Amino acid sequence: MFAHHPARIVSAALVLGMAVFGVPAAAKGIREVTLATPDQALAYCQSGKMPAGDIAYIAGGPKLVQYGPDQSCAQQVATKIKVTKSIQVVGTRVSECKLASATKAIAFCQSGAMGEWDIDYISGKIGKTLNGPGYGCVVNHSTSSIGNAICR
Repeated sequence: MFAHHPARIVSAALVLGMAVFGVPAAAKGIREVTLATPDQALAYCQSGKMPAGDIAYIAGGPKLVQYGPDQSCAQQVATKIKVTKSIQVVGTRVSECKLASATKAIAFCQSGAMGEWDIDYISGKIGKTLNGPGYGCVVNHSTSSIGNAICR
């Protein structure tokens, strides 16, 4: 079957390699998460579970962040800061996670584990994102609403 189709042999080998070896080492421990809504993030902050000095991405408009209790749990579009955390939702549990670096996020994207057309926040200057494999796993800065992040 593959004797007459060299491209299929390479493609099959790549698929088999992913099945046998899984996610590349650079992407281990990396996952795509769903960001908390503004209401969920506010409740999380007000519950006392969010550390005072934290700033974390939440779902919604571009660059929307939740500030910790030391900033009255304010939610606003941030400018000129670096963001290293997001507030995630897993089932009914809301918690913070550390954002992946661009290098680790790209490896995760290239492993096929990221949604094809997803655009996710990653660690760095406010609004730094990674575009999914459908877009070529490219680092960018978003100007639209984001609902996911890549955490480690």
